[in-house]
Parts: sequence; C-alpha cells; structure tokens
Amino acid sequence: MQKLILLIMSVVIISVSPAFGQESLSGQIIILNTDKTAYNDGDIITLTGSVEKVVAGLDMSIQIFSEVDGKTNLVEIAQVIVTEDGQFTKTFVARGSQWQNEGTVIIKATYGQESNELSVKFFKQSGTDFVSSYEVDIPRGGTFDVYYTIKGGVIKSINLNENDLSLDIEIDTDSNGSLSIEIPRNSLDSVDENGFDNNFIVLIYNSDNEYPAQADYNELENTDQIRSLYVPLKDGDNKIQIIGTHVVPEFGTIAAIILAVAITSIIVLSAKTKLPIFTKF
Repeated sequence: MQKLILLIMSVVIISVSPAFGQESLSGQIIILNTDKTAYNDGDIITLTGSVEKVVAGLDMSIQIFSEVDGKTNLVEIAQVIVTEDGQFTKTFVARGSQWQNEGTVIIKATYGQESNELSVKFFKQSGTDFVSSYEVDIPRGGTFDVYYTIKGGVIKSINLNENDLSLDIEIDTDSNGSLSIEIPRNSLDSVDENGFDNNFIVLIYNSDNEYPAQADYNELENTDQIRSLYVPLKDGDNKIQIIGTHVVPEFGTIAAIILAVAITSIIVLSAKTKLPIFTKF
C-alpha cells in the first residue's frame, strides 16, 4: 500500500506541472549535486542544484529510486521550491521502511519536461558481523587473522608495523564508505601504563592530500580479546593507519631479551677466559 501511494503521488507531482512552462523550458539544463558519493543508514543526504530558466510557480520534482537485483523501486518523492535565481536544495534522511537494501540509489530531478539524475551508494552500517578476513604476517614468524567489512572499496593489504606500533591497511576506494574491523588485543592494542584502554590514533591517507588526516571512529565492541572499530571512508582514501601502544611481538621486549642474552654470554665468556668485561683504552 505504501509503495502504491508513493507511485500515485509521483504521477500527480509530475502531471500537475503548469502547461504554460513547457515551451519556455526547451533546452533547460538542470545541475544536480549531493554532498557525498555514498551514504550509510541514517545519514542525511543533502541535495543541491540549479536550473537556467526559472518559471514562476513551477516546483522541482525529486524522486529517489533504489536498484536491487536489476529492479528499480521508488523510495521517496518531494516537491522543492526553485528560487528566483534558479537554485534549489532538499535534504533526505536515509532511513525508514523503504531504505532496507544496500546498493545504488538514483536521485532524479524533473523540472517541466526536462530532467537530470545522478547515482550514489547506500550502505547499511555494519555491526560486528564481519564478512571477510585477512591473514596478517607477524615479523620473525607467525600470523594472526583480522576480520573486517569494507564498503565503498577493497582492502589490498594489511601489515603489522613494529616501528609505528600500528596496523597499516592499504585500500582502494571508488566511493565514500566505511571500514568495520576487529582487532585482536594480543596483536595490537592501545592501553596506558596502568593497563586501562586508550583511544587508538587513526590516520587516513588520501590521494588528493600530501599529509594524512586524523579520523574520527566509533568503537563497536570492546572485550578482553578484541576491539572493533568503525571508520568512515571517503572516495580517494588509499591507506588507513591504526596506531596503538604496542604490537606483537613487542619490539621492546624482544630487544630486551636479545640484550639480556648478549650480556649473559659476555659474562660467561669473561668468566671462562678470566678477561675483564670492560677494558680501558
């Protein structure tokens, strides 16, 4: 019933366009823009645009469609006032009974007999149900699995960076999107000197910028074993660096063990040869 009502309203909106405006709108150019290329469930879609020729009393008709399995479904419709200088704007909330399917969303603007459209992507925000995993190599031997869901791109590689105490994630994006990732605490964590959780530092590298930007993130889950993060992404992002306070194996611990073994060996050798450990030159 709701879909039928939307369809009827859509037909009515288009059919009530004033007849006097049709001839004067020949060759009309409609410019249409959105503030993002992809949206998550609950996001606000900000639509802006303009027309060259304004007809008094004629509103812009906006229709939003979703494409699912080759089928196009009407999601929302609206009439928008066009200002005297040809500008129009409208916001939509990507949430509700019609916003159930991920995929391509088509936004169509009709003014008289002319129309223009653009497409964006819509994602349902991931919780802690991860759909993919990546086996990360541990320097000097071993591996661990990282579970994740990425939208708007693909993960090319994940590497453990001992020098920066981080996970370095190489990605390839084709739209705005998000990364939900589950990080094992025994592989990467961020805690203070008392063992209490600290925030991670998340840096995003983008092909359009020379330097990385620190990103806001949401912590989806926090247990004794894992920490799950949700990181928004933008089109053009190519690397995510999640920085903590320690990684496995602890480089400082390994270095201390090697140093202790080396000192012990020197002491044993000195005792056998009766040579002093330190010699003055």
